[in-house]
Amino acid sequence: IGSMIFLVHDLSEPPVDMSKLANFVKWKRCSIVSFSVMVLVWILTRLTIFPFVIFRSVVVESYEYLVVEGSMDPAFYAVCISTFQYLLGALIFLHVVWFFIILKIGWTLVKKGEAHDYSEFKRGEKED
Repeated sequence: IGSMIFLVHDLSEPPVDMSKLANFVKWKRCSIVSFSVMVLVWILTRLTIFPFVIFRSVVVESYEYLVVEGSMDPAFYAVCISTFQYLLGALIFLHVVWFFIILKIGWTLVKKGEAHDYSEFKRGEKED
């Protein structure tokens, strides 16, 4: 499960970095294209594959593989799985929140023609 979570997160990182780089060097067309790719990859990996494939597998299939077919104690499974599901659910919630922040950045890109990185404010800098 951990390696699949890392894979899902790593797949969406190159478009994020390309978007930041294109915005930094003021390449407007490249910035728009890389931002669009980033949004599509984000939706595919973090809002579709992660909750509906990986999280579903943890919720539905993990008991069968770990307790029935495996050698895990059912009491230990009950303690561990609830914590694991809570943490994965919190990560899904954060992905949704971050997606709305990305949409806000996209709206600024469409409206003003420039992308502003809302995560890296300097002291004294005001949001537009």
